[in-house]
Amino acid sequence: MKNFLSKIVLLFVLPLHALDLDEKIGQLFIVPACELRGEDHMQDLRRLIQEHHIGGIILKQGTVQGQLALIEHLQQLSSIPLLCVQDGEWGVAMRLSDAISFPKNMTLGAVQDLGLLYQLGLEIGRQCRIVGAHINLAPVVDVNSNPSNPIIGVRSFGDDPIQVALRGDLIMRGIQSQGVLACAKHFPGHGDTAVDSHVDLPIIHKPELYPFQHLIDSGVSCIMTAHLSIGNETVTISPRIVTDLLQQQMHFHNLVITDALNMKALASFEEIAPRALLAGHDLLLYGDHIAPNIDQILRVTIPAAISSIKTAVLNGEISEELLDAHVNKILQIKQSLPKPLLEEMNTPEAYALKKKLYEEAITLIGDLPRGDFALVEWGDAPAFKAALGFDTFSLFDPDLSQKLQNYSYCVLSCAGGSLPEISLPIPVIAVIFGTPYSLSQLPPFDAALIAYEKAIEAQQAAADVLLGRIPAKGKLPVKIPCISRDRPL
Repeated sequence: MKNFLSKIVLLFVLPLHALDLDEKIGQLFIVPACELRGEDHMQDLRRLIQEHHIGGIILKQGTVQGQLALIEHLQQLSSIPLLCVQDGEWGVAMRLSDAISFPKNMTLGAVQDLGLLYQLGLEIGRQCRIVGAHINLAPVVDVNSNPSNPIIGVRSFGDDPIQVALRGDLIMRGIQSQGVLACAKHFPGHGDTAVDSHVDLPIIHKPELYPFQHLIDSGVSCIMTAHLSIGNETVTISPRIVTDLLQQQMHFHNLVITDALNMKALASFEEIAPRALLAGHDLLLYGDHIAPNIDQILRVTIPAAISSIKTAVLNGEISEELLDAHVNKILQIKQSLPKPLLEEMNTPEAYALKKKLYEEAITLIGDLPRGDFALVEWGDAPAFKAALGFDTFSLFDPDLSQKLQNYSYCVLSCAGGSLPEISLPIPVIAVIFGTPYSLSQLPPFDAALIAYEKAIEAQQAAADVLLGRIPAKGKLPVKIPCISRDRPL
């Protein structure tokens, strides 16, 4: 196994013995920071940094330059460098409005040119460097084995553990080639659930460990655990899962990060911060997107959590040796934090990569016919419509069946969610700008194109395939009833 920590080149020394108890405890915490908020938010962050010595921030909504300015301001307030954490599963545009957004993982699961996925990871890592992020909370390597999963879904590469591991590994390697720490999530696998852990605690019966073990063996820097239960064991507070399974049996010795400890899945648990630390986590993350919730976290939740850990140390529930071991791992990482890159953010090469990924993902079920086509719209896909130039009708046109009699085929553009029950009088070519699970909800069709998303590039790529300009190269990343990956229909 490749150990990221063993490869650190020391840039400066942050001696553990120079920190007092409060400073050590503060290093465990990652708190939300949003550059769009006002001065009261800045005062909350300033107080946590200067009085509670928090170790890092998770960056929320904003812009590229606004985030850089926020990071610079907060770093100046801290005597120990802050870890800057980004949620960038499909690029930093997941949080920053003026950054380029790349395809979701389900779309990438259809791409067969795997070299493109390494290029994508490299580009996402480069963009993280530009916006000052040290850790990217990606890739998601959950295996989406439950089509009804409300929280993973298109964030997963698919339902095949081997393909999920392979794709996650390539993106992870690309990110880390830029000096940014990648984070595989959500251990031990959040794919086989039908409950959103933001709302309640999911229960799984069998963990999906293969993708995590694959990335551990490839040197992933961080792993985030999931808020779920396996039988009677709740992962976030379970030493048997975090310490015994992940660290000892699977030999992961780098940073272990909690998912947001303020999520409703953990609402029934008391003293969650010390329990998560005792389970084996190094970093305790708190986050939200709603302003009052963020205020509650910064003003009440974090100080209370810090106090609960300090009490646990002073009464011997948490040994200072255990605390020191976790803090030392964090300080080692901080000795080699990458500096922001002074490069262009949204380059022509990045846009070209985005376009290529959407083109490579387009998946054809059946064979495309030739003839006179009409376009029937369910939902809005304007770039697709413009690129085709076909006669266009609404699915709700009361005279639709009569009007379609003059055409050989109907192209049914599905961009509006679940379809109503319909019957069309001519053969149907369905084009899906959404999850491939929609295939099972369609009326009988002669062929289908899955574009996976409504991005303009996906719409253009679907039109190019339909018009015969480019081939469809993608393969279904998930099993659909009556349709196999290799022999559709």
